[in-house]
Amino acid sequence: MQRGCRMEKIHLTELIDKNILRQIQEGFSDYTGMAVMVVDSDGIPVMEGSRFTNFCVNAAEGSKSACRTCESCNWKAVSPSLCDGKSSVYSCRAGFLNYAVPIVIQGNLLGSFLGGQVRTLDMEEECMRQKAAEMGFAPERFLDTARQLLVLSQNEVIRGVDFLKRIAGALSEMAYHNDQNLQESRKIGRAAHSQTDFILNLSRNMKKNMKEWMNCVQQMEDQADSQAQHKMKNLLLQGTEVYSMVEDVIEYIKMSEGKIELSENNYCIRKLLNQTVAGIKGCVPDIGTRIEIQIDENVPENMLGDSGRIGQIVNKLLINSVTHFPQGDIVIKAACQKVSYAAMLILSIEISSMELSEQQLKYIQEYMRNGSLHTLEREEGTELGLSLVSLLIRQMSGKIEVMCKEEGTVFTIILPQLEVKGGTAYGI
Repeated sequence: MQRGCRMEKIHLTELIDKNILRQIQEGFSDYTGMAVMVVDSDGIPVMEGSRFTNFCVNAAEGSKSACRTCESCNWKAVSPSLCDGKSSVYSCRAGFLNYAVPIVIQGNLLGSFLGGQVRTLDMEEECMRQKAAEMGFAPERFLDTARQLLVLSQNEVIRGVDFLKRIAGALSEMAYHNDQNLQESRKIGRAAHSQTDFILNLSRNMKKNMKEWMNCVQQMEDQADSQAQHKMKNLLLQGTEVYSMVEDVIEYIKMSEGKIELSENNYCIRKLLNQTVAGIKGCVPDIGTRIEIQIDENVPENMLGDSGRIGQIVNKLLINSVTHFPQGDIVIKAACQKVSYAAMLILSIEISSMELSEQQLKYIQEYMRNGSLHTLEREEGTELGLSLVSLLIRQMSGKIEVMCKEEGTVFTIILPQLEVKGGTAYGI
């Protein structure tokens, strides 16, 4: 058989549902009484065969070498048929009929129906005794085992195989159409993956260039007059927002590709919050917002958790606040509540200048509660950052709440962490 050229190997069950193959195999076996099994292109059974007997094992009295000889002879007999892509009916070395019906797609062997174990009407016992002697089997045991096999004429076997050929032809047509769809799907998948890699690399380069540009503006600001300094501060503020949006795009792409991974490390929440606030002030110097950090005494000195993600969440909320509500105060509070062996870290970010109407608050609460990757596909600007915050918190088995106070809005984040005492996580 002239084999077609394929870029990648396709498994039989990728193109034909295993349940369909099982129904055909069992139905054919029930109708004809013949043994049958479906194998892939490497000769490996897709499922357990139907109506097969342990003839070789029983006749050979458990001799493994004799069984291997039978299997080798059968494979030699069936191999030419599979290579040509043509069905065949052949006699095994014991004289019993077997068959092979290939399933072919575009010149490529996809799998086969193999079976048989049929004793023909003209096989006399004396003939079978001679076969047993030639093969080194005990004649009486050979005969006892052979009597259990199905008895059919050769024409009946051929008719059954012809019927199976038609089924294999129909499966080949089905496999061809499924293969076209699969190849198109994989082509689209590869194109989408290439596009995603391109956007991801572009976003990373933009992030790097934005950082360099912001550093350059900061250096020039010290040498400029008061009017230019005011304009540069606005540029830095806008640049910080764009930088944050580029970070959100990178995070979204990773999340949609399933590449987001959480890590655990020992960290100090006091240092983490101070570093995060310092980073905000470094990106947006002389901001009109005063940021204060308050840590309760009950917060452990060290905890085990994903400090990088926690810092990322706090950073996104702060960036959103200082760029859209630059006047007023922000108070970051950290508290801790023990629940069994876990230390529930409670972070609240109070933004005095963020005043929301009842309708706006309800929208944000619903948005943060139900945001998903499907939601992200429709988001723009800062809303993308808020959705990512919600998704990251959920990945860490936490939750976020939004409430209005007399002055401003409060975001409360609750995350399960482990307290670290003496270098090990408490409770483990």
